[in-house]
Amino acid sequence: MPAPFVWFDNITPERGRTADFLSKTFGWSAHDIGPMTFLNADGKQPFAATCDSMDGLSGWVPYIEVEDLTAAVRNAQTNGAVIVAENLEGPAGIATFIRDPGGAPLALWKRGEAMQA
Repeated sequence: MPAPFVWFDNITPERGRTADFLSKTFGWSAHDIGPMTFLNADGKQPFAATCDSMDGLSGWVPYIEVEDLTAAVRNAQTNGAVIVAENLEGPAGIATFIRDPGGAPLALWKRGEAMQA
């Protein structure tokens, strides 16, 4: 795996305002796709998204790609993580949102079939 952090969501009750801020401040393009707004730069692939609120989470949430989601979640729990939302399916795969023992949010993500290289 070349980079463990593969994606970032900004989870917010103000998705439109946040996307507008990021576009104006950093020159990123924002493209609504329903429940999220993809962000990209220079017309390249999206690298992050703003998303509607999720109970118990707000702010930037990094995604860590894992080979086996079930095993990764079990291992995280064994090491003190708390599950916030489990097995959420999206356009690129399936993710489980957790909080590490210090309270920081993370998403453990398994790439979907459509994203296979």
